[in-house]
Amino acid sequence: MLGFVRIYLFRLAISLGVVSPLLLAEEPREHIENPRFERDIVPILSVYCWSCHGGGGLAGDLDLRTVPLMLGGGKSGAAIVPGSSEESLLIQRIVKREMPPEKTLESNVGYSPNKPSEEHIELIRRWLDSGAAADYTDRPLNEDESPEWTDEDRQWWAFQSPVQSPLPETVQRDRVRTPIDTFLLKELEAKGLSFAPDADTTTLVRRLYLDLTGLPPSPEEVQAFQLESNRSPRSAFQKLVTRLLDSPYYGERWGRHWLDAAGYVDVVGADNDAMTINLHEGLWRYRDYVIQSFNHDKPFDQFVVEQLAGDELIDWRNAEQYTDRHRELITATGFLRNAGDSTNAMELNTPDVRVRVLQDTIQMVSTNVLGLTVQCAQCHTHKFDPISHVDYFRLAGIFSPALNVQNWKYPEKRYLYDVSEKVRHEIDGHNVELDNQIKRINDQIAAIFQPVRERLFEERLTALPEPIREDVRTSLSTPAEKRDEVQNYLAEKFTESLNLTEAEVEGELDANAKQQITVLRGQIGSLQSSKKSYNKLVALWESGPRPVNYLFRRGNYETPGPVVKPGVLSVLDDRDDPFPVVTSAADRPSSEYRLAFARWLTAQDHPLIARVFVNRVWQQYFGRGIVATPDNFGRSGAKPTHPELLDWLAVEFVQRGWSVKELHRLIVTSTVYRQSSHGTKKVMEKGSQVDPQNYLLWRMPLRRLESEALRDSVLAVSGKLNRTHGGPPIPLKNNPDGSVEIATEKLASPDDRFRRSIYVTARRNYHLTELNVFDQPVVRHNCTRRENSAVVLQSLAMLNSAFIFEQANYFAERVVRVAGEEDDARIEAAFRIALARPPTEKERELSRSFYSRQASRARENQDDGQDAAPPPITALQSLCQMILNTNEFMYVQ
Repeated sequence: MLGFVRIYLFRLAISLGVVSPLLLAEEPREHIENPRFERDIVPILSVYCWSCHGGGGLAGDLDLRTVPLMLGGGKSGAAIVPGSSEESLLIQRIVKREMPPEKTLESNVGYSPNKPSEEHIELIRRWLDSGAAADYTDRPLNEDESPEWTDEDRQWWAFQSPVQSPLPETVQRDRVRTPIDTFLLKELEAKGLSFAPDADTTTLVRRLYLDLTGLPPSPEEVQAFQLESNRSPRSAFQKLVTRLLDSPYYGERWGRHWLDAAGYVDVVGADNDAMTINLHEGLWRYRDYVIQSFNHDKPFDQFVVEQLAGDELIDWRNAEQYTDRHRELITATGFLRNAGDSTNAMELNTPDVRVRVLQDTIQMVSTNVLGLTVQCAQCHTHKFDPISHVDYFRLAGIFSPALNVQNWKYPEKRYLYDVSEKVRHEIDGHNVELDNQIKRINDQIAAIFQPVRERLFEERLTALPEPIREDVRTSLSTPAEKRDEVQNYLAEKFTESLNLTEAEVEGELDANAKQQITVLRGQIGSLQSSKKSYNKLVALWESGPRPVNYLFRRGNYETPGPVVKPGVLSVLDDRDDPFPVVTSAADRPSSEYRLAFARWLTAQDHPLIARVFVNRVWQQYFGRGIVATPDNFGRSGAKPTHPELLDWLAVEFVQRGWSVKELHRLIVTSTVYRQSSHGTKKVMEKGSQVDPQNYLLWRMPLRRLESEALRDSVLAVSGKLNRTHGGPPIPLKNNPDGSVEIATEKLASPDDRFRRSIYVTARRNYHLTELNVFDQPVVRHNCTRRENSAVVLQSLAMLNSAFIFEQANYFAERVVRVAGEEDDARIEAAFRIALARPPTEKERELSRSFYSRQASRARENQDDGQDAAPPPITALQSLCQMILNTNEFMYVQ
């Protein structure tokens, strides 16, 4: 470890300009009889060579990071000959000063442009002559890095394929609506508990709307459901579930949950500068792909395969024309472009940052679809789970051909297009020809302008004193870089007064010339409208030769060890039918590693993927998953509260064709979902004693709306929600006071500021203020579970923010339109719009009193000239704001 610290400190000192690389060898080395690779040679090579022949690149297929790699050599053969410096290409090229090349050294920020010193060369020479001794990197995998897993390791519940057990027998059969209820009721009855009574109709309909669409129901929708429910309760509920699952708002609601787990943001890089927003151009198309996939109920296995390997499912490279399917599959791979990547900044385009992007991608994929903390094996074998150090790099080998650290694609180049290469060339050629025609027409316009321009210029020049006229003319006609001091002065003084605008020139044209200009401009407009275009698609694909995949000793990319073949976690691999290592031909455009991985992952008997996804869906409905740690199904994670139910749901999910909508239907039609969040006093007392955390779900948990659903609900209640679907993200701006708001000056339409929150620019760290105060997650990698806090800032925002004031005013205007002038009718309408129910008698009485006090205060303010709105309207605005502040509005009961 000391060797790595030493290397790091040297490189840091060099990058800061504190020391020169020449100092690397200023300490006398004569006393070192046999120089060692890690201690003595690596500090030199890391500064001068590795940017092109190591972690940063692989010029000439040569890697100089370890002795075995140098012996393996590149296109010119082995780089070293142990025992003979004279025969070693490495020392030959350095001695001839051919390496490192000047341009490479100068292009690496923080690296000295100096060549290796004579002391450096002598040290390398002595190391080679003494046999080129290597360190710990020159050894095969050991037992710590690649242990053999025992049967006990493999027997962990999450590593076994789920099996549906028979449905349990229950005493209270009348409380069973779906098989889900039997598993839960069995555990409840064993504790002397049962489900709480069913929630009332209004509570249930509001719950269903918020859970399935993220939006509250309108009073008309509540009334329609109540009428139908009175006639046929079961049929009405089933129809409502179907209608909400078919709603376009369903995809926006549940697509948001997947985007959390995918780590989706609209910005490039780490997003550490509040005032700078670097948009990931076009990545929003991946967001829309996710929403549409949920709306169309795309089978979940297909959904996952497309995101991991959409580019490997089709031959897009040779397609003459792209179909919608081509575009969809290419867009889906944006899933693997969500890691924070800052390499577009020159000073951060370093191998360690590139490697971090690959590592972050592995972490996002593994926590999302595997529900395992694979990242813990990056530097050593996992301390708790049977995930070895070599397993980590097997998995890295799946993704490294497309996230090739030594053949890096910068963020601004990670685009394909929504048309084929052939069509793109045709479009480009078509547009170039139109541009040529437009240029010729502009030349004609300029020729018409020229005589008039010259005449007007001469007239203005004549107005200047005669002695300086020609000097001014010469100064203005001389290129700026060739002017002398006097000419610069004259140009600066007279440019503005002598320059002529196009409008000024055109105003002096005769009628015939003006007519010609109008015709020519019409031709330009016609040509411009005839141009064709295509769009960028953020995508992941393989380009260039496939990299050799190594195990990094201690997780350090500068110390690659043995070659590791791409593969999967060995504890999940079938010993009788192991994961096939793809051996596609080297000349094929893609390795198809990711496609093989995706097929393995979505196999019907895979132990994790269905369990992990079903658990996250359950978590959204009940506030806690059956496994409370949704990204950790390993030994250090929580054990399932109802393991048989989890397995039954996972198998049922697969058997129903991986239909996410059918999974939702199964859950929301169950008694456990339809029960009340509070029961009778006796039920509440017994449940609180036996199961105070409600792990057994003897009542429906209260859940606060997450940030997006809360903002969207406010907009829906105010009547201002813009329900437009899809498209580029709504722009944000940061204010000096730290608040973040929508950049209204950049909107295509003023109403776009009222779009759903899923369409607002998603950042890693600096969120729209209304979202931030209600725990919008900071996205380091991804988020598999939202956390709720209860802080005073939330209350202050709901009471004092400009957004809430504005929306409360719109809410009041809506109430007036619906209820007219009568106070009680307004109170009734406000409750029905916001809470989906009429006020109770006590609420009505309190509201009247509040309304009256606010109206009196408004009249006083109006007399003082402080309030321009009529007192009843001001009072209603205050009442509407108070309703928005109620727990009932902010929580799903």
